[in-house]
Amino acid sequence: MNMPGRYSRIQSWAHDTLIADRALNLHDYILESTHLAEILSQRVERNLLDVGCGGGQAAIRMKERYPYLNITGIDTSKEMIASAARRARRKGYAIQFEVADAQVLPFPDASFDVVYSFGSAKHWPDPLKGIAECWRALMPGGELLIADATSDATLQEVHNFYSIAGLPNLVKKPISAILYRRMFKPARSLSTYHRIAVELQMPEGTVSQLPSMPAFLFRTRKPANE
Repeated sequence: MNMPGRYSRIQSWAHDTLIADRALNLHDYILESTHLAEILSQRVERNLLDVGCGGGQAAIRMKERYPYLNITGIDTSKEMIASAARRARRKGYAIQFEVADAQVLPFPDASFDVVYSFGSAKHWPDPLKGIAECWRALMPGGELLIADATSDATLQEVHNFYSIAGLPNLVKKPISAILYRRMFKPARSLSTYHRIAVELQMPEGTVSQLPSMPAFLFRTRKPANE
């Protein structure tokens, strides 16, 4: 696998300023498609962990739409966490952001009702360790959603991904080709995540792929008796 463990400063800046807001369309699509949006929209106070939150755009969108959530966002980048905290303050949202590693989460067992990660897992050096940590931090009966690129993606699926993100049609083909080559093909295969789910003894059907989308989904509810 050639995917970098973390973005360079330039890559982080580009993602934070040029891509992250557009990616919110993909967040919304996946939340709706996996029915997690239905759960989050209930007027119930829940603790949610956003793993690999970057500049905080998704966490802020969630707080806007689901004000009953108590949200914590973590990222390994000090710069991104500082940017996320500034964004949240400007909007007047009480969201906790902190520098932390997905593979060594600084939270006790069963701390969160929802653990969510979008676009981060491909950068984890050991995805088994990272997903095991997400599972550990999740309360029994809690909801898990991890979504990211897969190397099994086809170019047509990347075109679909691009369209849902609402990126400019004028440069769709060349940008999709770059994404396909640099983000999707170096990522891990869907079978990798199937093996992780089996090793962690997660419920059957935890790992799937949205129709016509170039990403894996780790979507399940932690059994209430764990």
